[in-house]
Amino acid sequence: MNSLKYIVISIFLLSFNPFLSSEVSVEDFFKDSEFSSVQISPNGKYFATYMEAKDTSRIVIIERSTNKIIYAHSFGDDMFHGRYMWLNNERIGVAAAKRWGSLASPYEIGQFLAFNPDGSKMKMIIGDVTRKATRVSRSTVGRSYFEIVDKLLDDDEYFDENHILVNFYDKPYPTLFKVNVYTGKKTKLSTSPAQRGDVLLDKDRVVRAAWGENNSNQNVFYYRSSANSEWELHGQYDYGKGTITPLSFTEDGKNLIVECSINKPTKGVCKYDPKEKKLTEIFRHPTVDIELAIWQRGLEEPIGLITYDGKPETIWLNKEAMNGRKLRALEKTFPGYVVREASSTIKEDELVIYVGNDRDPGGYYVFNTITNELKDLGMNRRGWIKANQMAEMEPIKFKARDGLEINGYLTRPIGERTNLPLVMMVHGGPHGVRDYWRYDSEAQFLANRGYAVMQLNYRGSGGYGKDFLKAGFLKWGTTMQDDLTDGIQWAVNEGIADKDRLCIYGASYGGYAALMSSVREPDLYKCAIGYVGVYDVESFTSVGNIPNYRAGAAYLKQVIPEDKETRKAFSPSKQVNKIKANLFLVHGKMDRQAHFKNYEILTKALDNIGKDYKSMVKDKEEHGFVIEENRIELYEEMIKFLDENIGTG
Repeated sequence: MNSLKYIVISIFLLSFNPFLSSEVSVEDFFKDSEFSSVQISPNGKYFATYMEAKDTSRIVIIERSTNKIIYAHSFGDDMFHGRYMWLNNERIGVAAAKRWGSLASPYEIGQFLAFNPDGSKMKMIIGDVTRKATRVSRSTVGRSYFEIVDKLLDDDEYFDENHILVNFYDKPYPTLFKVNVYTGKKTKLSTSPAQRGDVLLDKDRVVRAAWGENNSNQNVFYYRSSANSEWELHGQYDYGKGTITPLSFTEDGKNLIVECSINKPTKGVCKYDPKEKKLTEIFRHPTVDIELAIWQRGLEEPIGLITYDGKPETIWLNKEAMNGRKLRALEKTFPGYVVREASSTIKEDELVIYVGNDRDPGGYYVFNTITNELKDLGMNRRGWIKANQMAEMEPIKFKARDGLEINGYLTRPIGERTNLPLVMMVHGGPHGVRDYWRYDSEAQFLANRGYAVMQLNYRGSGGYGKDFLKAGFLKWGTTMQDDLTDGIQWAVNEGIADKDRLCIYGASYGGYAALMSSVREPDLYKCAIGYVGVYDVESFTSVGNIPNYRAGAAYLKQVIPEDKETRKAFSPSKQVNKIKANLFLVHGKMDRQAHFKNYEILTKALDNIGKDYKSMVKDKEEHGFVIEENRIELYEEMIKFLDENIGTG
């Protein structure tokens, strides 16, 4: 095997340089990132990359032979790109998207634009270019309008560079179409038996598996043996009871590889025999779910799986697969770093590789699988961040008061270990969402200013199995808050945190937790910061985008108690007289997720009892600040607030 010829020397210098604890500017932490992702064209002639810009985004096309930008696409101010992908060697597709705010992922508005690398032959091949969509309807919110099922480029027998297969969700039962990537002409192929779900094609491009929901909001799974066979219901499960989600067919096409969690604590991967309706387990982690599958072109089954039990770990199912062998070699080249394939050419002779970790936002390389040459593309997510000035994110775990194991992460200032001012930073969601071991701008910013940061995957978070997820249902105002309190007590008992210098901060549900924990534990925190938070449960369940669609309303019924007395007891706005902590409240007036009404109800209650609070309200912001100047102002004011209340001095 040839040696790797092009290695960025600074990666190796990291192991020799001492960590530096010099102050990094607020702007460096929170200004827009540079290159968020990189897609190589099937023939390897071009790179397409996603770049953030002021209040918008751009897809930039780079010609590799000249290393020059030949085209940059923007949908205009206040519009963003969702998915983007190469549709063939000379055609790229980009989805139009909007955002509810920086904390909400861009939501696609049902338009998919295709153009050549130089911007020519531009055509809206999906969606109506005249429709000015700004919000999605009750029936489609929370679900993209379409899903690219197959680009028809991977198989010589079915190769078709002029078409893609697309599942459309404009009706309850998704419909599969063949779409021309130049004209947008559609040809209907089939309709799914499952609502609001996905389909799986076998290697002959026949739809033989489908999954989604039914009218009772149950998860359902259908299978058929051929294109001419009738659909058979192979699974029907209540939300939270587990699922069977098809990933691929086996190489012989007789069985399926599925994500499986029926009657098991975590999501694993199984082989499903549809004839016997039997699951055979391939891999399951005892405490965490499978997060991702790793694939290689030409192979039907995944070659690896990724889990996050603290730090990420790869489980190789096929150790002989070329891509797996190459990635394992690259992991040895970048010790302590996550190495992931971001995209590849159709022949997989070149792979675009992402390399990053908890201290390094990461960047992109191109790896030649034939010559084993590795080249830095100079495309970094946040190239101005110096890894040796960032702090380590340490996985932690402890037992909550009822014995449940809680996992999380601790980021401490460089060179400091004990008796620290600590910020409990609570993730949003809350259900199905979790914190990961990776670069986190907020945690690094606070650590850079001398604060320890604790991030917990409290009960109800995702990633730790369905029982752990359901343990948070109906417990927003009780045991979910106790987990945070127990985490703080653990840090104090371990000598990490100074019990007199504690603050709690979060956004969305995290903002709710910051205020609710201040209600339940009035003597624990010196301060609390609520960012676009939920503060009035009754209002949250009736106003805003979540209760305004069927799945959202059903979700709220499962996770929030319906009786008014419990909702009142779960609402910080109804118990402000119990709060002793100093408060900093931040909201966007256009927020429809944690509706601005939450802020108004809470501040009115605080005003009524004469309790002071610091506030920041921005007229043109939604669920999280998108405008760069506003983000920077927020964190400048946040650090002032923390310094005044639990200062590091």
